[in-house]
Amino acid sequence: MAAATCGLLALGLAVAACSRHDSTRPETSAPTSSPGRAGGLAEGSDEVDGMWVRRDVAYAPVSPAQRLDLYRPTPPPAADAAARDGSGLPVVITIHGGAFALGDKRDDLPVIRTLVRAGYAVASLNYRLSAEARFPAAVQDVKAAVRWVRAHAADHDLDPDRIAASGASAGAYLAVMLGTTPGVAMYDDPALGNPGVSSAVQAVVDFYGPINFASMDDQVRANERCAVSDASHGRPDSPESRFLGRTVAAVPQLVRVASPLNYLGRAPLPPFLIEHGDADCTVPHRQSLELADALRAAGAPAADVTIVPGAGHGGAFPTAERMPAVLAFLSHTLGSHSLGH
Repeated sequence: MAAATCGLLALGLAVAACSRHDSTRPETSAPTSSPGRAGGLAEGSDEVDGMWVRRDVAYAPVSPAQRLDLYRPTPPPAADAAARDGSGLPVVITIHGGAFALGDKRDDLPVIRTLVRAGYAVASLNYRLSAEARFPAAVQDVKAAVRWVRAHAADHDLDPDRIAASGASAGAYLAVMLGTTPGVAMYDDPALGNPGVSSAVQAVVDFYGPINFASMDDQVRANERCAVSDASHGRPDSPESRFLGRTVAAVPQLVRVASPLNYLGRAPLPPFLIEHGDADCTVPHRQSLELADALRAAGAPAADVTIVPGAGHGGAFPTAERMPAVLAFLSHTLGSHSLGH
């Protein structure tokens, strides 16, 4: 068992090293968008739908994809303002889906709006997609974003000890990886900035995310609502194969390294809220049941899973209807904050 674990770790480290040189980008640093306070908080800020937003902040220097939008209910108080009492807003990191191949940080605006109106700050991320860099680049990116938020929390009146991750589909996979891999060195790439700062999160919200690429096709076949052709995740052209840079069916060890299940039991876990529809034929709902069972066995403080009858994937899932449950979960795990702060 120890030999197998060491072998997987070595494979993971080798894959991580390869990912640093796997991007189609030129080997130059992207222009930074004030990774600290340079230029002042007002630079690049705006208001939209009653929210303060600072757009396209560079959280890492390697790729133009490594950008986040930071939202707050109100502008952060000035550094010397009496209103800054040291508590800061709790933060939700939102990670867009799109089969690891497409999507944008503004895709989650309805969710962002709901969170901000409830008193949370939100950092909505872009990350390197599968056409630019293979696994584990996207995981390393979201880890770097958490480190950036934590390292610069005081600049934006945020609470570095209350950070949650939320995502849908591929974004949920990345959120779950944030929750299950604290302290795993291959995912905290110091070249992406803020080395030594923790990338741990204190809660995870998972909307219908893939968890174990190896079991997806069997789980699709087990769902009578799904067609035979939906069981295609092991194929060379599947989103998961493109994400790994290898055909899922041909690389079982790499698939295991890429699964958050591989890291359970190594470190304390945050609470998880998991939402899925039983008519999802893109990511089978048994992925979420598999995750919840494994989290409970590993001692997670919460692994609350809701399987919504008749709900599908993406736009076929009633996200807006489920947001009250998300807000209740976040209030319980992170606490809330005065909207006037």
